[in-house]
Amino acid sequence: MMQRDVHMSAKALLDTLQFRPGDFGKIAIISGQPQRAKMCMEQLENPVRNFTFLGYTFWTGTYKGKKVTVGNGGFYAPDSAFATELVCEGGVETLIRIGSCGALSKDIQIGDFIVADNILRGDGATKYYVDDGYMAKVDKGLTDKLENVFKKISGTHRGGVWTTDAIFRETKEIVNGYIKKGAVAVDMVTSPFVTVANLYKTKVAVVMAVSDNLITGEMGFTDYRYFEAEMKMIKGALEFAS
Repeated sequence: MMQRDVHMSAKALLDTLQFRPGDFGKIAIISGQPQRAKMCMEQLENPVRNFTFLGYTFWTGTYKGKKVTVGNGGFYAPDSAFATELVCEGGVETLIRIGSCGALSKDIQIGDFIVADNILRGDGATKYYVDDGYMAKVDKGLTDKLENVFKKISGTHRGGVWTTDAIFRETKEIVNGYIKKGAVAVDMVTSPFVTVANLYKTKVAVVMAVSDNLITGEMGFTDYRYFEAEMKMIKGALEFAS
C-alpha cells in the first residue's frame, strides 16, 4: 500500500525541471493554444524559456519594462489543472487566461470577448481539489479592470462561464440548464484554472474570444473575426499586464 501522502507535488516536479524561485514574473498570461502562447512570447523583450515539459512551455521576458511570464496552460480540464498548479507553485501572483469559448446568447457575435464572472463547474478535474459545493471565484478588482480594457477594444460581455469535459455532449437539456444558472459562455478550461488559482490564493481573471455560438449554431473556428479577436486579445492582455 502507498505510504506517502502524495506521489508527486508541483514543487517536486518544478525542482526536477531545475526551476528556480524568481524565474517566473509576478504576472502570467496563460493560453491553451501553443501558437497563441508563442505569439505572446514573440511580443516580449529578451524572452527566456523557463522549461518545456509534456508539451507545455513557459517563457519569461519583459513587456514595456514589466516582467511577464507566458505559456500554454492546457486545452482541457485535467491538463489545465496540472499546468495552472505548476505556475502557481512557481510564484506567480496574478494569472490572466486568454482563451476561446462558445457563446450562449444569440446577441453575442463571433470575435466578441467574454470576461468571466461567475464560474460554473461542470468538469471532472476539480472534484479532486474541492468538494461539489465549492464556488470558484475570479478576482473582482482584476476582472473589473480587464473588462474595462477589453470594452475599449471590441464587443465585450461579462457573465458566467460553464466548463464542460464533453464538447460533443453539449445537448439542449444540459446547455439550457446552465444558461438558467447564468452562463453566457462555455469552455473546457476556466473552472480548473480559477479553482486551482483560488487554492493557491493567486489573483485570477479570464478573457476569451468567441469561436462559436451554441444558440445560433454558428461556427467561427475559421472565421477571420475570430482570428482578429485572438490577435487583439493577445495585445490587450499584454497591455493590461504592463
